[in-house]
Amino acid sequence: MNKVRFLGGLLLVLLLWVPLAQAEPNPYETKILRKQVMTQLMSLMEMWKEELYFDMYDLGQRAAKKRLSKAEFAQRMVDLSWKPALTENDVKSVRILYRNYVLLDVRVNFEYKLNPTRKLLKDMTLTAILEEKGWRFDLTQLIRVPFAGKFVDLEAEKKYSELVAKQQMEEALAKEEAVKAAWIQKKKDIEDGKVQATPEEEKRIQDEEAAKEAGQNPPDQTSDAAAQGQAPAGAPGQAPAAPAKEAKPAAKKPNNQPESE
Repeated sequence: MNKVRFLGGLLLVLLLWVPLAQAEPNPYETKILRKQVMTQLMSLMEMWKEELYFDMYDLGQRAAKKRLSKAEFAQRMVDLSWKPALTENDVKSVRILYRNYVLLDVRVNFEYKLNPTRKLLKDMTLTAILEEKGWRFDLTQLIRVPFAGKFVDLEAEKKYSELVAKQQMEEALAKEEAVKAAWIQKKKDIEDGKVQATPEEEKRIQDEEAAKEAGQNPPDQTSDAAAQGQAPAGAPGQAPAAPAKEAKPAAKKPNNQPESE
C-alpha cells in the first residue's frame, strides 16, 4: 500500500514538474524572445512619447483590458502630467522567466507635459506576457505614472559607485602588502634554515639577487598571488601571511524611495 502511494506521489510530482521544465527557454530561444520583447517595448515607448494612447491600448494585456476600456485608458493617460522624454530609455535588464512571461527593468526619463524642461527619472519594472502571438504589457502600471516605480538619485548612485571602487582598491592593496610581507618572512626563514625552499622559490630569490646586483628593481611576483588572495606557494611549515588590514564595512547602496501606490 505504501509503495503504491509513493509511486502515485512521484507520478504527481513529475506531472507538475514537466510543464514547468518545458516552459523554461533554452539559450537560442532566450535570444529570440529578448529581441521580440525589446522590439515591442520600443514600439510602446514611441507610442507613449507621441501620445498615441489608442495604439498603446492594443498592446495591453487581456486582464488590463477587462479593467479598463479603450476610452477610459486614453482619458487616464491624457490626464497624466508626465510622459517619456524624447531620449533613449535605459533597459537595465530583461528577465525571461518563462517562454510567455518576461520582466523588464527600465530606467525611464519623464518630462512634464506643460513644461518639458522639468525632468523626472524613475526605475520601473514592466511585465510582458505573450498573448495573441505578441507581447502585451500591463496598462494599469502606465496610468499610475509617476507614482509607479522608484525615484532615481543619480548623485547618490555616483557616490556609491565611487565608494565601492575605493574599497575594492584598498582591499587589493591590502592583499598585495600581505603577500609581500609573507614573502619577506619566507626568505628570512629560508636563510635561517627553518624551511626548505622549493625550486620555484630558489629561482625567484636568484632573480631578485641578480636584479639587485644589476641595479634594477626585482621582478614583482606578488601581484598574481595577491589577486588570488593567497600567499606565495611554499613547503609545509612556512610562515603564515601577515594579516591584512581590517576590512571596512561594505558600501551601503543608496536606498531609492519605495514604490508609491
